[in-house]
Amino acid sequence: MEYIFSFSSRNGAMRFRDDVTCRGAYARLVNTPTLFGSGCGLSVKCTDYATCSDVLSRGYYQGLRAVYEFDGSSYRSLYNAGNQNDR
Repeated sequence: MEYIFSFSSRNGAMRFRDDVTCRGAYARLVNTPTLFGSGCGLSVKCTDYATCSDVLSRGYYQGLRAVYEFDGSSYRSLYNAGNQNDR
């Protein structure tokens, strides 16, 4: 399972990716899929949700808009800043 963390800020996406990799997980910057409509078009993709969640809980990451789970064929929203009930 892959997880995509969508940011409206390129700086926020790069900082989040750097912090996740510093904690030993592999994360990479990817173009945000167009169906998400994120502002900057930059997201972070990672398979280690536990590490990413831990990183998110320890700091403020500018512009986090949404978190999606990707099973290889479809996306499922885990968090959406525009709709707090979409968890």
